[in-house]
Amino acid sequence: MNTDVAERSLADHQRVVDRIWTQYPDRQNRTSSSWWWFILFPDGDEGYGPEQLMFSIAARAGDDIRVNDIPMQGLDLDRSVEAGVDEFSAISVGWYGDDEAVHEGLVNQPATARLVDGSISAWADGEEGKKGGEIRESTDRPLGLEAHFAGEKGEATFEAWGDLENRVDSPVQAMDTDTTVGGMDLVAWRRMQFEGEFDLPDGPEQLEGICYFQRVCLNLPLFPWKWIWAFFPDGTAFSAFIPFLGPQVLRRGYRFFDSKRLERSTIPVRQSALWEPSTGDRIVEFESATIEPVFDDGPHPHFEVEVSDGDGNHVSFTATSYGHARNYIDRPILGGVTESHWSYNEYLFRMDDLQGEIDGRQINRETMGQGFGTLEYACGLGL
Repeated sequence: MNTDVAERSLADHQRVVDRIWTQYPDRQNRTSSSWWWFILFPDGDEGYGPEQLMFSIAARAGDDIRVNDIPMQGLDLDRSVEAGVDEFSAISVGWYGDDEAVHEGLVNQPATARLVDGSISAWADGEEGKKGGEIRESTDRPLGLEAHFAGEKGEATFEAWGDLENRVDSPVQAMDTDTTVGGMDLVAWRRMQFEGEFDLPDGPEQLEGICYFQRVCLNLPLFPWKWIWAFFPDGTAFSAFIPFLGPQVLRRGYRFFDSKRLERSTIPVRQSALWEPSTGDRIVEFESATIEPVFDDGPHPHFEVEVSDGDGNHVSFTATSYGHARNYIDRPILGGVTESHWSYNEYLFRMDDLQGEIDGRQINRETMGQGFGTLEYACGLGL
């Protein structure tokens, strides 16, 4: 299904950006989590890859939790928010990868976060200076974001902005549900340009390219899902999202079932996918989507991806993973008798065996070039 993308005014965009700087404390409950994050795709010889970077500031409700085995205080539901200042426990995380290695723990720093109109910051003082992260509205553009992250293994200072010409290149309120049992508020800026300076394990780099930004306030248990975000050299974006139920809700740590059939024994709660051309004037929405793991002799699975809309538009490819990063959250439950565990796996991948058709145009490596992306395979259940 094709959806035309209407233009919006700068005031419309600003109203969406303003939502980034709140997590709606009155909606939060004991299952709540919030995160503000970027995935960066630097410009490379083949397209937007194979380099990728991720930076995030994240919080989770609970008295005592562990994030990546780091003990920390969880989000205090009884905190007071005065004069528009929301202070809470959070952690800044980041990783960097390419087709040779993934460097996890680039940033991995708990701190007290300060969320106000126009910025969120979470810094901790140490012997070697401040560690943590900060995201704020741009000072040099009508609308944009500036970010600074620093950790034991690296540092990043960059700016990101969109063209603001359509829904693809602009901030959007992608979801806003609030019920008696919980809900979700999601702001997405799907296609932004970025540039900045990065101090990485291999040395300092000046990078620029395309990125994705998202602010999520989830007032439900952290559940399993599969999610893809990918870019082609011309800026065309592809996405697919499948929350699911299956035996993976019981998974702890980074492992898989010996049986391929059991690993694929999932029930999708919903299926959705998008094709967003570089022109940004329309979005192709797919109603059917599958993302299935494939195992060979490598250290990580690949994934078979297929989407279609029933009207002739369809895309399929193999997401060939060349790197893996993982963040995970443990929280005591039942008075400390046991713990809930949720694991957030991110796979760097390149598109292989690309085939499809969009509006009568053949989709393959020759017509689109090399696509790169990130695939999330979240398992466990964060109660």
